[in-house]
Formats: sequence, structure tokens, C-alpha cells
Amino acid sequence: MSELNWKAIIEAAVKVEEQSIALYSMALENAKYPSSKVFLKQLVAEEKGHKNKLEAIMKDQTKISELGSHSGAVQNLKIVDMMDDTPLSSDADYEAILVYAAKREKTSYDYYRTLAMGLKGTKMGEVFSLLAQEELGHKNKLEKEYDDCILQEN
Repeated sequence: MSELNWKAIIEAAVKVEEQSIALYSMALENAKYPSSKVFLKQLVAEEKGHKNKLEAIMKDQTKISELGSHSGAVQNLKIVDMMDDTPLSSDADYEAILVYAAKREKTSYDYYRTLAMGLKGTKMGEVFSLLAQEELGHKNKLEKEYDDCILQEN
């Protein structure tokens, strides 16, 4: 893979992380439960960590080994997969934000998984496979939060 293509892929991944940071920061403002606020702060911190690692890799490719989760496969709960895609409004409630965020993590997971499959057998393919698992982990956490805070209330 050429240096230019490799950097473009990493730059796109950084943008994905930045969008997630902004989304979870907005959700944090709308969360009503203290436990939800703690949960969202953790997600913001994780996404910032991903972004920082990706930026470090752009400067020094030897940092690739520091990226990704090594905790193994993550279960895909698929709670939000069949829900309608809806745009997120500035006055969205916590439920809408959770659904939107989980769907966004699914999109990020699909994006990284596609990159991983296209680069299978390479170090970058391995990196994107690890990132895909981390994004699926975020989707899993968001769906559990949805189940705990929204479905349990109804």
C-alpha cells in the first residue's frame, strides 16, 4: 500500500473518532442518570485514546502495535440494527442519542471491517480488524445502556 493511501485511510479513521467524540460529548449533556454520565465520559475518553493512537501512527508507523483491543471477539447484540435510521436533532433526548450512537458505531464497525478484509494479511489489515472489534465493543456498550436505561423503564 502506498504511503499516500495509507495516510489517507488513517486520516479518515481520525475523522471517524472525532465525530464520535463530538457525539458522546453532546449525549453527555443530555444524560439524566449519573451512571449514564460516567458511561459517556468513558466512551469519550476511549474515542480520544483511539484518535491519539491513530495520530501517533501517522507520525511513526512502529506505533501500530499500540492500537486496538486485545480482549477478543465482542458479541453483537443487534438491538438497534433493525430500528429506523433517523437524523439526530439538537434537541434529541437520551434515547434518540443512544440509538443514533449505536447505529453510528455499527457504521464505524462495518467501515473498519471492510478495510480489514480488503487489507487482509497485512499489518494494516490487522490494525483495522482490531479497530472494528473496538467499535463493536462500543456498540455493545451503547446497546446495553439502551437496554438498562430505556427498555427497562418501559
